[in-house]
Amino acid sequence: MSRILVVYYSRSGHTEFVARQIAARCHADLERIEDSASRDGVLGYLRSALEAIFRLRPSIQRARRRPRDYDLVIVGTPVWFWSVASPVRTWVHRHRSELDNVALFCTCGGSGHANAMDDLEALSGRPALARLALTERAVPQCQRDPALRSFLLELKRVRAVSVSLPPMHDQAPA
Repeated sequence: MSRILVVYYSRSGHTEFVARQIAARCHADLERIEDSASRDGVLGYLRSALEAIFRLRPSIQRARRRPRDYDLVIVGTPVWFWSVASPVRTWVHRHRSELDNVALFCTCGGSGHANAMDDLEALSGRPALARLALTERAVPQCQRDPALRSFLLELKRVRAVSVSLPPMHDQAPA
């Protein structure tokens, strides 16, 4: 069985919710990327926007887990101004040499996900084994979203990952 790490950054909680769903379904370890500075309030939002626009790599705290210890690393990011969240950019840059097999997911307000995912692939130096993009509106019901199911099936197909598939959207929960 593959060892899997789900690593993510979340400012508002949307990306964290999806990361937890994926980690539970893939029996994976979970690692939150921790900022070194606050992103609260208007100033935190403006700082986040500028870092995303200019593709900056802010300081983040040291990770607890080493990606090289895993067969698959699933990286999650919110989309900030049609780009990868800057703390995720820092984490991927820092661990790029340890990323052999990656899958990607993002949450977004409505657009910019394709650009963010392409950027993450370029940052990691690897094509993603699977990609998932969910709008903030879809996040609360993501357990039943066909996109999540497809993402998990793709991981199962390409990496023989043991996953617990969510029910189809038209099925009642078990």
